[in-house]
Amino acid sequence: MQSSLLFVVFCDFLACTFQASGQTEMSAPFAIRYFQRRCVMLLYTLKRLGGIMMTLLLLSLFTFTLSRVVPGGPWAQGAEIPMSEQQVAAFKAKYGLDKPPWQQYLIWLKNAILLDFGRPFTEPERTVTELIVDTMPYSALVGGVAATLAITMGVSLGIIAAAYQDTWTDTIVTSYAVVIATIPSFVLAFIMKYFLAAKLQWFPAGSWGDPENWRDVAWHLVMPVVAFALPATGNVARWTRQCIAEAMASDYVRTAYAKGLRGTMVMVKHVLRNALIPMITRFLPLYPGMMTGSLFIERVFGLPGLGKYFVVSSTNRDYPLVLGITMFWAIFIALTYFLTDVLYGIIDPRVRIMEK
Repeated sequence: MQSSLLFVVFCDFLACTFQASGQTEMSAPFAIRYFQRRCVMLLYTLKRLGGIMMTLLLLSLFTFTLSRVVPGGPWAQGAEIPMSEQQVAAFKAKYGLDKPPWQQYLIWLKNAILLDFGRPFTEPERTVTELIVDTMPYSALVGGVAATLAITMGVSLGIIAAAYQDTWTDTIVTSYAVVIATIPSFVLAFIMKYFLAAKLQWFPAGSWGDPENWRDVAWHLVMPVVAFALPATGNVARWTRQCIAEAMASDYVRTAYAKGLRGTMVMVKHVLRNALIPMITRFLPLYPGMMTGSLFIERVFGLPGLGKYFVVSSTNRDYPLVLGITMFWAIFIALTYFLTDVLYGIIDPRVRIMEK
């Protein structure tokens, strides 16, 4: 988080340095305004960072409490770790589960600050951090490609719908966006798996494929990526249409048309540039939300990602793994929202003014 803060301040400093490079001297009023803007941006960044820290702390406390309140444990009847009473007592002593809950949380929090989330009960030969590092690339690849596909298709459809407002093209695109956004991704996954894999046998039903053959991996990931991306496509298309339509109704766009500029130039130079600001803040969080894995997509297609391990750890009451994956998701998503807010503040100074 400190590196992200330094990066933002450094980029903002460079931007203002370039803006001031045309002046031979920095006048006193300009210097005062310069440092005022820097202080406002720094306070804005620190406020966002403090909110993220508080959110992560509350989330960790809630998740820890919930994991202890839920009846059962890794030693319960039907779990994958059958134990006798003596083994249960030794197990609790080994992992500190015989201590009071508040003491367990403080010990866990102290270690979690150092990114030490302990060892999974079911796989004690490696740490939770190592397991996350090993499985994250699978979820990141599927989610990253799906997010890119959703944004590309959604933005394209949204621009088309906004450019042809109140026509049959707009009606078709809007109807598609509404319908596809209401269908859960796991429903699409089951439908695609049944028809395209079981009936038509066009695609493999699941698994990751041969890691040594990227073509085989890509072929195995077609259905998971498409099933994951399509519902998000509808939301992206609707939001893009709204942003583009609002920009097209602005006075500067009407002025550009009145000057005789072509529609393509107006769309690129005036509409898209001004609609880009709200679109960035809306679309960037798609990546962490999808790259951290989908519980249902990975389960349906048998992908070895974080979602699969989260389901297994929840079923087996594997406390360290549940807490570790949950906090990793939260940190990744919170950092993305933090960078998005700061980027929004840099792009649009009105945000900083309102915060001030």
